[in-house]
Amino acid sequence: MNYIIPDINRLKEVVRIAANTPFESIEPYINDAADIYLIPNIGADIYGLAEQGTDVNLVDNVRRALGPLAMALAIGELSVLIGDGGLTVQNEQGKRSPANEAKIAAAKENLFKRGMYALDRLLDYLRKNLTLYPDYAAWLESVEDVGCIITSADDYQEAGGVDIGRSALTYRTLLPSLKQLQETELLALLPESVHEILFKSKGDCDVAELRVKLLAKRFLANRCAEIYSSQTSRQQRGDIGTHPEFQPLFRPLYTDLSDTGNWYGRQATYYKSSLLAYIEGHPEIFDIDPAAPMNYNGKDKKIFTSLA
Repeated sequence: MNYIIPDINRLKEVVRIAANTPFESIEPYINDAADIYLIPNIGADIYGLAEQGTDVNLVDNVRRALGPLAMALAIGELSVLIGDGGLTVQNEQGKRSPANEAKIAAAKENLFKRGMYALDRLLDYLRKNLTLYPDYAAWLESVEDVGCIITSADDYQEAGGVDIGRSALTYRTLLPSLKQLQETELLALLPESVHEILFKSKGDCDVAELRVKLLAKRFLANRCAEIYSSQTSRQQRGDIGTHPEFQPLFRPLYTDLSDTGNWYGRQATYYKSSLLAYIEGHPEIFDIDPAAPMNYNGKDKKIFTSLA
């Protein structure tokens, strides 16, 4: 028996739904929401532990995420009947009329938003209680050991200087892009003598090395935020109404449509210049020949070069 959401009464604790709704109509979406959203983010072992129902705190946190996400998946199909006559809606005299498309879309968006925030809180709960969930700790190490100099949501916000609400879900959304930008724009720009410094632990770095790591993280965090917050990239990812996805949150947010520039882009440019200037200003520390300045246009850098 699944103790997370075993019946309609349990589902009613986290979403508004009529008590007479057949549970078998909702159950497939609960399973799908678990497969799509929960298990990829918390691991099969932790989800299985929640299903057992012995850990009340874990079950409650999982249910608050699973319920809204399941209903968000179900809401489009629940509003129609599928039969020999195709897609139909029920509209009998004296009974409730079906909601219009705008209200259905608004409800769906709100359910996704509630579910995603609950999932973020679940991830935060698990991370703060790793000693209680060793299986999650081991799984987390396997999925987040990716060789990125920005190692967590807290690191992205504190060292990177970009406010993402300390969201683990946002960090995981950004991680593939962070890894690509680190390889193609950061490491390709810097001399190899600096590469090793970027991956040193904080306790092994001196003052100059810590400064380089900080500037590198600031550049990488703002460069990634620039890509995700630009109007062009948002259009390329699709319409939220037809392709639901978690939307990374960056602050500050702008409503001034006359400002077409990107604040994070300007910050990324600043930190990139600061990083290069600091390294060139301390050639003896970073094993650079002061008589031979860094060649940003060299073929080994793979930037600003012709393919011919």
